[in-house]
Amino acid sequence: MLTDLAALTPPLLMAVVFLIAAGAFVRHEMRRGKNATEDEQDEQAEESSADSSQSSGANETDGSSAQRSFGENAAEGGPDHDH
Repeated sequence: MLTDLAALTPPLLMAVVFLIAAGAFVRHEMRRGKNATEDEQDEQAEESSADSSQSSGANETDGSSAQRSFGENAAEGGPDHDH
């Protein structure tokens, strides 16, 4: 019986070492992913506050190009007009 246990010791030892290493790796990656997500949220918050303008009307458009119909573009000789 002891010879059977002695024969199984190296594979069992390797299995335990592998499980410990795999657990440490997964724990490290999970921690790294969590920190990366927090860093991205911090960066996005900084970017959005830096990009937002404080003056009213700075991002407004005149609306003329967005509200044109196909007929108006064709009448003006726009890019959709083929001759």
